[in-house]
Amino acid sequence: MGYRSGHDSAKRDGDTALSQLQSAFDAYKTEQATLENAALRTWARRYQEQVAAGQRAEASYLEQIAQLESRNKQLQGQINDVTQRWIDEKGKSHPIECVFTRGFVRQYNAALGYDNASVDTGHSDSVAAAGTRSGTATGQPETTDTRLRDSGVSQRDVLANIIDNAGQCRRWRNQINALLDEREGLQK
Repeated sequence: MGYRSGHDSAKRDGDTALSQLQSAFDAYKTEQATLENAALRTWARRYQEQVAAGQRAEASYLEQIAQLESRNKQLQGQINDVTQRWIDEKGKSHPIECVFTRGFVRQYNAALGYDNASVDTGHSDSVAAAGTRSGTATGQPETTDTRLRDSGVSQRDVLANIIDNAGQCRRWRNQINALLDEREGLQK
């Protein structure tokens, strides 16, 4: 009886201790799972906020680009209205006679970064103010007289080029601002 009683008592004590440990471990696992779920929900909410901020930034950027394109198209459509005729103070209409010299076009292209752009051959990039194809051959030294000759570039050409360049600058500015907005949204 002593052996059996001791064995039963030890088993009961052991089962009680094991049950308490199991209960404590289960409580710990439940608490950990609750904390991990809360952390995951927080991260999921933050991720959703970041996605939403990115989508808002993208939508805003695309809307701005569409507005810029529309404005540029409108400005391009008005070029002829402001480059072909002018009205004096008496209300009389006159044709516009504006000459851009080859030297002017070279300076203009150089300012845009087209140092090797030739007035004589134009430039393959539509951003450069293309000149005429007449005159001295490419590579020949340019005289003062040649620099002061009509380039064939009109006010219309220069204004169209300025509109294109300004549109590109506004697109870049909007891209940078959209990236900054998205980055700000990601940091929240």
